[in-house]
Amino acid sequence: MAAIECNVDIPNVSGLVDHQLTVGREFYLVCKGEWPKGFKQESLRFIGDENLKYQIKFLGFEFRSPEVAEIKVTSYVPAKHQFPQLILTDGEQKVELSTVQTPLQYAVQSVLEPQRQGGATGQQEKIEAFGPMGPATIAVPVLYWLVLLGIFVVVGVLAVLKAWRYHQRREMLLGLKDHESALSPLQEFHQNMRRLRRENPVFYGMEATPEELRQGVAELSRMFKVFVSRRLKVPAFEWNERLIIKDIHRYHFLIYEEYSRKIQALFLEFRKAEGANAKLSANDVSQLAEGLRKTLEGIENLMNREQTVQRRKR
Repeated sequence: MAAIECNVDIPNVSGLVDHQLTVGREFYLVCKGEWPKGFKQESLRFIGDENLKYQIKFLGFEFRSPEVAEIKVTSYVPAKHQFPQLILTDGEQKVELSTVQTPLQYAVQSVLEPQRQGGATGQQEKIEAFGPMGPATIAVPVLYWLVLLGIFVVVGVLAVLKAWRYHQRREMLLGLKDHESALSPLQEFHQNMRRLRRENPVFYGMEATPEELRQGVAELSRMFKVFVSRRLKVPAFEWNERLIIKDIHRYHFLIYEEYSRKIQALFLEFRKAEGANAKLSANDVSQLAEGLRKTLEGIENLMNREQTVQRRKR
C-alpha cells in the first residue's frame, strides 16, 4: 500500500476567518507522492466506520501533476481530529495519507454559540453532527424519504383502486348487455315481487318461520341491487354502500339529490334485517318491501322525466 504525504490547505473565503476550519467549510488535502497506476478517481472514498464520514467527508479529487493531487474534504463535527491511519481507496487499490507531523490532524470550530452559563454549573450547548450545508449536497432527513415513499404508495394504491373500479363497472355493463331482458328494471322488480308474494307466507297472511322471514329479506335485498345495477348502471353487488352512493352522485345527480337519503336508509334497513341477531316480524318485512317499492318507482319516474326533458332539448 502506497504512502502519500499531505498538507492541510484552507482556502480563504470572504466572510470567514482565514485559516480557521468551521463545520461544513471545505478545505483541501494537498498530497504528494507516488500514486498507484490506474487509480480510479470516480470511485474514491475513505475507509472507516460510520462516524468517519462526519469527521472527514470526501468531496472530490483532482491531479495537479503526476505526483501532486488535491483532495477536497469537509468536516461536520466540531473537535480536534487526528487520523493515525487515513486510507483512501478506489475499491481495488489503497493509499495511506499522512503528514510530516504524523498523524494527519486538524481542528474544526463550531458555528454555534456556547450556551449561556446558568447557576453554579453551566454547561455548553451540546453540538450534534449535521449534514452538508451547500445547496448541491444538502442532507435529506430519512423522515422526508419515508413521507415521500408513503405518498407514492398512497397514490399508487388509489390509482390501482380506480382502475379496479373502472374494470368492475365495465365488466358489469358487458354482463348486462349479454343478459338483456325484455322487461325494464322496474318491470322485472314487479315480476319478482309478485313471485315472492306467492311463494313466501310472510306476504299472504300466514305465520312465517324465522328462516322464511330471512329469506324474504334476502330476496328483497337482491331485487334492490338488481334494479340499481340495471337502471343506474352501478355494480351494486360488487361495491359497498359508500361507493354506490358516490357513483350515483357522479352519474345521476338528480337521483342523488332526491333519493340518496332513501337509498341509504334502505341499505341500513337491509343491514339490520340481515344481521345475525335480528329479530324480524312479518310486519317488518312487509314494511321493508313497501318502502322499497315506493323508492324504486320514484327513481324510475324521476329518470323518465329527466330523459323526456333531455329529448325535448335536442
